Amino acid sequence: MKWLVDVDAAEAEGVITSNTAGELKRRAREAMVSYAINLALFAGIVMVIGGAVVWLDDRPALSVLGLGLTGIGLLVLRLGNPNVRLVANATAIIGASLAVGAATDLLLDSHLSPFLSGVFLGFPVAAAGLLIRRASPEKLSVIGGWLLLLGAAVHVFGLLITESDLGLDWLVLHYAGFVAIACGLLLDVRFVTALSIVALASALSSRTFYGHASYGIAIYEVSLTIIQMSLIALLCLFLSQRMSERIARHSRLLGQMALIWINMAFWIGSIWGDVVGFHLWGPTWTEVTEGITDFHEKAAAWRLAAKSFEDASLVIHADVFAVGWAVGLLGIGSWGALTTRRAVLNIVVTFAAIHFYTQYFERLESTPEAFVIAGVIAILAAWGIWAFNKRLSAH
Repeated sequence: MKWLVDVDAAEAEGVITSNTAGELKRRAREAMVSYAINLALFAGIVMVIGGAVVWLDDRPALSVLGLGLTGIGLLVLRLGNPNVRLVANATAIIGASLAVGAATDLLLDSHLSPFLSGVFLGFPVAAAGLLIRRASPEKLSVIGGWLLLLGAAVHVFGLLITESDLGLDWLVLHYAGFVAIACGLLLDVRFVTALSIVALASALSSRTFYGHASYGIAIYEVSLTIIQMSLIALLCLFLSQRMSERIARHSRLLGQMALIWINMAFWIGSIWGDVVGFHLWGPTWTEVTEGITDFHEKAAAWRLAAKSFEDASLVIHADVFAVGWAVGLLGIGSWGALTTRRAVLNIVVTFAAIHFYTQYFERLESTPEAFVIAGVIAILAAWGIWAFNKRLSAH
C-alpha cells in the first residue's frame, strides 16, 4: 500500500518507463515481505514471553533468565554477524521484557507505591533505551527502541494504577496518550503513535468489551469525545501541513484514527443521544444506593438521581447527531476527494454505509419511500461534488 499506484496501467499509458515500473514493483514487494517478516517475528516474541511467564511463574527466576537472554542477544549483536541479527534482536527483546516485567512485579509487591515504581524503574529503563538508540551502533537500535517502550510502559502503568483521591484518571490517560505519541515520534514507528488513541479515547469514557461470540464498544460521553477527537484531528491536520515529513506521517495517521473515533461517537449518539457529563460528573450507583438494602428502593433512588442530573444538564437528542453526522460525512468526504486524501475518503465511505444502514433500520422502518428519498439525496450530493470539482479543475 506504500506504493499505491496502478503500475501496469501507468506503464501502458506511457506515464512511467518500464524500468521505473519494475523498480516500483520491486520496492512494493520488499515492503510487503518486510512487513510479513516483522509481523511473524513480533507474534513469536509475544507468544514466547507469555508462555515463559506462565511456565516459570517465578519472578526471581524470570529476572535472571531475562538478564541472561538480554546479555546473550546484545553480545551476538555486538559481534556483528548479519545472518543472526534477527534472532539476536528477538532474544534480547524477550530477555528485556521478562527482566523488566519481573522487576516491576517485585517492586509492586515490596509495598512501594505504583507511582514510585514507575519512576524508579520506568525512567531508568526508558533513559537507557534512548541512550542506546542515540549513542550506540545502529545494530543495537532495535533493542534500544524496545527498552524505551518498556520503560515508558512501566512509567505509565505505575501512574494508571495509582489511586488518586482527586479523580484525575482522565488527566493521566491523556498523559499516557501523549507518552505514546512521543515514543512513536522518537522511534518513528507509526503503530506506537496509533496506539495513543486507545488512551486518549479512554480518558473520556470510551470502552471496548468482549462477550460470547461478540465484541462491543461503549462511548458514554459522546459529545465530549467528538469535541476532543475533532481538536486532535484539526491539530494533526495543521501539523501535517507545516512540519517535516517524518512528523507529518505520524500526524496524518493519528488524525485518521481520531476521525474514525469521531464517527464511532456519532454512531452511538445517533441511536441514544447524549446527556453531557453524566458519566464523568453524574451520580454513581454506589453513592446513590449507600445505606439502602432493598433492591427496588435502590433502583428508585437511582432513577430519581439520574433524572435530576439529566434535568439540570445539556441533553442532545439522537436526531441531532444523526443529521450532524450526515452533514459532516458529506463535507469531509467531499474535502477528502477533492484534496486526494484517500484514507479520509475510505473512512467516510465506510461510515456513510454504516450510517445509512443504522438509520434505515432504526428510524426509516425500511419503507420504499425512505429508499427513494435516500437515493435522490445521494444523487444530488454526487452531482454537487461533480459540479464543484469541474469548476475547481477549470481554475
